[in-house]
Amino acid sequence: MRVLLGPAHELHVGVHGSLLAAPPPGATYVQCTYTLRLRPDREAHQPFSPLHDPAVAEWARFHDVPSDVQVVHSSRLPVQTPLPWVVDADSLMTPLQVGRFFALGAAARGEVPIPSPGAVARREAAMVEWYSHRRCARILFRTEYARRTFLGHLGDRGHRSETVEELAAKSEVVYPAVPASGAVSRTGRPVTVLYMGRTAQDKGASVAAEVFARLRERHGARVRLVFLGPCPSRLADGLAAIGVRLTPVLPRSAYLSQLGRADVFLSPTTFESFGMGLLEAAAAGLAIVCSDGPGMEHIGELFAHGENALFVSNADPVAERVSGYTAAVSELIDNEPLRRRFTLNNRALTGHGKLSIRQRNERLGAVYAHAADLGSRLASDTDGAPGEGARRIVDWPEQICHWAEQRCTARIGSRVIG
Repeated sequence: MRVLLGPAHELHVGVHGSLLAAPPPGATYVQCTYTLRLRPDREAHQPFSPLHDPAVAEWARFHDVPSDVQVVHSSRLPVQTPLPWVVDADSLMTPLQVGRFFALGAAARGEVPIPSPGAVARREAAMVEWYSHRRCARILFRTEYARRTFLGHLGDRGHRSETVEELAAKSEVVYPAVPASGAVSRTGRPVTVLYMGRTAQDKGASVAAEVFARLRERHGARVRLVFLGPCPSRLADGLAAIGVRLTPVLPRSAYLSQLGRADVFLSPTTFESFGMGLLEAAAAGLAIVCSDGPGMEHIGELFAHGENALFVSNADPVAERVSGYTAAVSELIDNEPLRRRFTLNNRALTGHGKLSIRQRNERLGAVYAHAADLGSRLASDTDGAPGEGARRIVDWPEQICHWAEQRCTARIGSRVIG
């Protein structure tokens, strides 16, 4: 079965990169050019720009789709094609309420991306209509927490119970996966603790720096400390002075090599919509110390405390979190049998458990088969956009989408959740 995967500017390097590298058996992915189509909100200023003005709806239209493609697998956005489509997302709240480019534009300007309540309500109604479309075969979430949040929000906002039930029936969870590494000997000294964060603020760089200082004071040369990612200048000198290895963002292969040489993965993050870094660390057999609580409500779905990871709550004050992380990592440094148990458990979890490629493929294979069957029962005519009518539509070619994405993320040095 050939599956169209896109649109390219929405694809997640880790989640969809793993799909492209290891497709489900019997599936072959193709990518096509596309146009992002946006319907301006009736309150939008003129001229309309997705970076500045709210759109009441947006969707992707793919071009020159090979005739043997049976299913479209879309990242977050509805699809206007004569084919059945499935949509996947960490969370659908951003596309549901504001749209990625509106959020990116606001973040690049240092603003909070909040349209008027009326604009949000109109967009929600239009996007719910899209996700309820007969050609939308499945809505795939990466955690059950995200699925419940989406459906609960629709119920709280007064959407028709029949519509919410319909969306619930077509939604399910497919956990991302990456290949588990082979056995790696981690019995030597010093114990290596690795922190990784592409965005310093939401990844907890300041907390990690303080934890590293305490670990050095407590364990001395028995611990090797690696800070991987952009390091704020206010932290860099202090970390270098205590012998922390500062490493910039690396190509994926080099980063995975770093994981292979580490023992403990420290992630004092304030928020993860899923947590590919945590998954990659588990697949490499590292013991994990990370946050739970606010911003990390889903983490218990992925890892069991005391079996795969040790948790420190984001609900605690910063000083208590620093102490909690220091104690948790110290326990793993001092207790080699505990580290080894975490290594074995995490390899099992990612090798053949619920975070394994095998289980991901089984679920996706069934999803694609269902979508293809749906397609065989639907007419092959091209469907219009729900509620399209005579309203003006603004088209952004693929190249503009990539340019806008790169321009905004370069300015904010961060990410937009959704």
